[in-house]
Amino acid sequence: MTYSERIVVVGTAELGPRAAACLAHRFGPVHLIGPGADALADIGVRRYPHATVRDLDLDTPAVIIDNDGGRLQRLVCDRLVVVGWPVPLLPANRWVVDGRVAIAAGNDDLDLLGTCFDNAGLWRPALAEYQFRRQQAAGTLA
Repeated sequence: MTYSERIVVVGTAELGPRAAACLAHRFGPVHLIGPGADALADIGVRRYPHATVRDLDLDTPAVIIDNDGGRLQRLVCDRLVVVGWPVPLLPANRWVVDGRVAIAAGNDDLDLLGTCFDNAGLWRPALAEYQFRRQQAAGTLA
């Protein structure tokens, strides 16, 4: 029996499906929380279009969602990518948490994240490069 990581993307209508498709092509099945195109199911993206995100647990990582109007569900994952959503709990100039969570604010961040995956091919090295390049772009390297 092989183990596959559970990858979850939380994203806005335009960025979420793009990130989910990119990750599904590289790593296999992905869970998308938020609106997205129906055609994504063909490439291994499981959609939760009506789920409402109630909270993000960046330490575990996990997403707490309301999927049916009142009952909360905790969706624990191995990798979490948050795209186009504000994450107020992060310290300033942090885009990666423990090599398992990546935060992308918009199209430019998503392009950069894709480039880092192209260069490294693996999660931890890609996210380390992404964090470094985002800090460099923000001018916050010490």
